[in-house]
Amino acid sequence: PRSIITTMETSSLFDSITFDPGTGLAVPSVAVYMVYLTIFIDSLAATISTPALPYYARKFGANNAQIGYLFAAWSFTSTFCAPFLGHVSDLIGRRRVLLLSLVGAGTAALAQGAATSYTMLFAARAFSGVWAAVGASAQVYLTDVCSPASLTSYMAKLSAVPGAAMIFGPGLGGGLSHFGLNVPILVDGCLSFAAAGLVSAYLPESPVWERLKNQERSLKKGESGGPVTPTPRSAHVLGFAQFLNGISFSTAVSMTTISLNAKFGLDSLQVGYVFVSMAIAMLCTSIWFAAPLTKALGMYTVAVAGTLISGGFLVAMALSSNIYVAVVFLMISRVGTALKGATSGPITAQYSDVSNRGQVFSMIQMYLNMGRLVGPLAAGHLATEDPILMPWLLAGACNMLSAIVLWLSKYSSPGTSSHGYKVLLARGFSDIVGDDSENKVILDDEQGSQADYEELGQFVGGLLAQRHYRWVSHKEAIFKMIDGLLPELHREAHDHVADLEHLQAHVRDMKKEFHPINERHF
Repeated sequence: PRSIITTMETSSLFDSITFDPGTGLAVPSVAVYMVYLTIFIDSLAATISTPALPYYARKFGANNAQIGYLFAAWSFTSTFCAPFLGHVSDLIGRRRVLLLSLVGAGTAALAQGAATSYTMLFAARAFSGVWAAVGASAQVYLTDVCSPASLTSYMAKLSAVPGAAMIFGPGLGGGLSHFGLNVPILVDGCLSFAAAGLVSAYLPESPVWERLKNQERSLKKGESGGPVTPTPRSAHVLGFAQFLNGISFSTAVSMTTISLNAKFGLDSLQVGYVFVSMAIAMLCTSIWFAAPLTKALGMYTVAVAGTLISGGFLVAMALSSNIYVAVVFLMISRVGTALKGATSGPITAQYSDVSNRGQVFSMIQMYLNMGRLVGPLAAGHLATEDPILMPWLLAGACNMLSAIVLWLSKYSSPGTSSHGYKVLLARGFSDIVGDDSENKVILDDEQGSQADYEELGQFVGGLLAQRHYRWVSHKEAIFKMIDGLLPELHREAHDHVADLEHLQAHVRDMKKEFHPINERHF
């Protein structure tokens, strides 16, 4: 068969989603690579301008608290606009919202680069937060088009993209700042427009979302169907964990330049190199370690461990008196950030389906942005008293609390698969895994009795005869065909069930292909 059919139980609106068996995608693989490229360009643009922004703000006489306000202004507007953009993506499509966000971000960056006062810079920075939906839109798109089995792998690769951009962005931004402190920000805007052009030209709309819209149009004509799934209340527990994580992350982003400058006297170019080293640590973790660790330990275990690593080493960095040790600690902290980031999308997907995915992801993003609003404000004021230690104690404490809440959210999740679909194995296999999908149970091979083999043989022989197979005169050929039709399954319980789900999907697809010629004899 050329495709795998996975059926969603979320609502009668949905018929089926077709995934390519080789890639696990409902779209050509070039579409996913286009998403990666878009996020790379968007992240490159942001990392070019972030190290230079505090120095640029000081050109207008801004103090540490006012620099914190700049980062908080972005978080403030993005907090209130994220739910709106998420709802819009459910209405008009993932591609359109991604395109709109890139154009808006590019316009805002050019306005920041052209600022003539702190007030104008602050307003442009706040406007840029309105369009902070690029990353969330990419996660929603991937969740739409990836099969349950492949989602974690593609999400891990997506989380590696910002790290790859940070290898080049901060150093490039530091170099560009020597031509003018506003030059990195202007380049930021130009790159956002370039990414928008690529999306407009090459990224197709999510076929899953398009099927939903077609079904809704059919419903308006009087055909039967189901309602949009409401956002589960338990998602707010996960949201609070993200709120605390947002405080820690935004504190680290906004205070790294200030603290390294105050403690070690680093300039914008040197800080850019520090950001590059952290990006390399994130990239390596996301590419080579995030997915295997998630498979071995489970999403929540990796997410909690990553959160604890991130917070602990931020505090260790603040306590270090050696620049090289401090940079190593920052790199290890970003290893934790990469582990947490790789699991964020699949965990959030558990709370959504196609009908409400934009709303759920944007709600979680809203909590994260609220944390990003609080973080720079609190850290900026703490930095006026002690820019070396106090902001990092705040970041570490929030990471520790976030890890606790995140672990508790594990027990309040809806219990769906990583794709937001219920696993369809009601035909006798769903009890293999049980309720805990992260319980790594290894299944023993089953050996039947003589009576079991006789019963199976009678059943298979009767079935072959009933369906016109020449199984007596061509026994050897029949045995080879059966051997080819039944692939080897994983022994780990959850993977075993996923294999069976795919096998049943192959059977459904094959029956559809053979139905028009069901009178043919073999």
